[in-house]
Amino acid sequence: MMAGAVVATAVHNPLLVFPAVIASHFVIDVLPHFGVHEDAPAERNKHPLFRYVISIDILLTICLLLLLPSILRGAVSWWVLVTGMFLAWAPDLVWVREFFKILKTKTDHERRHWSTRLHQKIQWFEKPLGLVTEIVWFGAMAVLLGLLAA
Repeated sequence: MMAGAVVATAVHNPLLVFPAVIASHFVIDVLPHFGVHEDAPAERNKHPLFRYVISIDILLTICLLLLLPSILRGAVSWWVLVTGMFLAWAPDLVWVREFFKILKTKTDHERRHWSTRLHQKIQWFEKPLGLVTEIVWFGAMAVLLGLLAA
């Protein structure tokens, strides 16, 4: 979502912002990500560290959606910003779907949706160490957003 906010603040034009933020999602997915038990999603979903990191992500997402439109109101239209942020995150809805499907059935699924398989191929590195990359990325996006808003 931070990348979506940066693109929306830098570009402004919805006709360019919206496809750019969706594309940026997949480019960013190439970077190392946080993950545990990447080969066993049912185990991953139960892991305390995974649940802790997901909880922090959800809290940050809510805070960003509530605060950034106000903070950036002079730099970009609120609806372009919020839509850009949502669209930057939207491809990850496949993981939300997968998470709840596994919780419901209590098993991993051999046959995954094509978009889940695409994400798995792009996100080549999901290890606990990937959290460092995510924190650095978040900080870099926050600095860039501050520079664009100034």
